[in-house]
Amino acid sequence: MKFTQVRKKMEAENISQAAISAFESTFNSLVAGETGIIPEVTISPAGGLLTVEDDIAPNITQNPSLLSETVVLKLNGGLGTGMGLDFAKSLLPVKGDDTFLDLTAKQVVKMREDFGTNVKFMLMNSFSTSSDTLEFFRKKYPEIADEKGLELMQNKVPKLDRETFVPATCESDPSNEWCPPGHGDL
Repeated sequence: MKFTQVRKKMEAENISQAAISAFESTFNSLVAGETGIIPEVTISPAGGLLTVEDDIAPNITQNPSLLSETVVLKLNGGLGTGMGLDFAKSLLPVKGDDTFLDLTAKQVVKMREDFGTNVKFMLMNSFSTSSDTLEFFRKKYPEIADEKGLELMQNKVPKLDRETFVPATCESDPSNEWCPPGHGDL
């Protein structure tokens, strides 16, 4: 299968060349019949790992001033379609009326208060979660919503026809022709 149709579709959406090249590699693996599954029998536990309690914690000197150089990055690209949702899973209530995003926002606000520094906060959204999430912050946490660079957008890749591997089409809703890459682009 040729990647030409996929490339054209991605270029028409102004997707970066780096993202197109990354997807081309994945596409070629798919067309070659690779599953990406690692058989469990080929995996063995890693030995000699350090432990936080014994090896790491005793060697750490706390330095809260480093928080001014720190970014709290919340991967927030998951639309809950598999759960029957049409909004970001992070907007589900998890404790009382608080959502996952409430808990994250409250942690960031508390960290800023406790350490007296404006720890940078960013959301890694997908095209599916961006508008719901930004609206949530505008309503509930306007001080965070107004921060420059709050959102880092994931790329998107075209859905493919299972048999032909050509880009899928959905004339009634072209946004259904796309999906996030599934790994947060990290």
